[in-house]
Amino acid sequence: MGRSRTRKRVSLGILFWIAFILFILVVFLFSRQNIQHVMETTGLLEILQTRLGTGEAEESPDLDRITSPLQPRQEAPDEPLVQPEEPAPPPPEPAPEPEREPEEPREPAAPPEQREPEPRQPEQPPAPETTEETRTARLYYIRVSDDGRINAEAARRNLPVTNAPLTANLRALIQGPTTDELNNGLLNLIPSDTRLLSASVNNRVAYLNFSEEFRFNSLGTEGLIAQLQQIVFTATEFSSVDRVQFLINGEQKEYLGGDGVYIGQPLGRSAFH
Repeated sequence: MGRSRTRKRVSLGILFWIAFILFILVVFLFSRQNIQHVMETTGLLEILQTRLGTGEAEESPDLDRITSPLQPRQEAPDEPLVQPEEPAPPPPEPAPEPEREPEEPREPAAPPEQREPEPRQPEQPPAPETTEETRTARLYYIRVSDDGRINAEAARRNLPVTNAPLTANLRALIQGPTTDELNNGLLNLIPSDTRLLSASVNNRVAYLNFSEEFRFNSLGTEGLIAQLQQIVFTATEFSSVDRVQFLINGEQKEYLGGDGVYIGQPLGRSAFH
């Protein structure tokens, strides 16, 4: 009786497993596509193929990777292809500028003075060139002859017209002969640095006042006579003058030089013949 019960239990168990397997097969056949889709979605099929191909011992499937066919698979978010760059360090703070002393307020520059334009003066035509009026003067210089005689000879000059022609003629005479006159052999025997201080005419007598240098002549008596002759002949060229009274520094002298040439009275041309 015990064996028959055991056999019945075994046969019932086998029948149960056979029925269970058939049930699974039927379910598999009807839900093959869904099962295959679930296995592909969950990656179980790839795991089984990989394990069967490599011959590794089967391990428990990763339960975390198997999901229910009723729930969608939560795929892991794709990792970003580009790693986020680390934020750049903040730029160094600029060094604080030294404090500047406040500048004193400047006074506003005064506006330039506005000047009224000066009226433009009309251009004046250039003054016509004035031709200086001249006159012919006769000045007497000395010519020494071949035999050594001293003679007074007139030289013609063009001098400007003036209100004091006697004074102008005598001062031109004292300055000496021109280059042409020197080349012609004319000499001046009036002492150098002699100055005519004043000249006046009264009663046909010319009063001529000379500086101290007129009193002395390096050529002696002949030189003194020659210088007196030059003055008398030049002064008496004027029709208003007949004789000359010589003065030295405003004083009337009796003689000139150490040899004593007399000048105490007016002298005319006749005194030299």
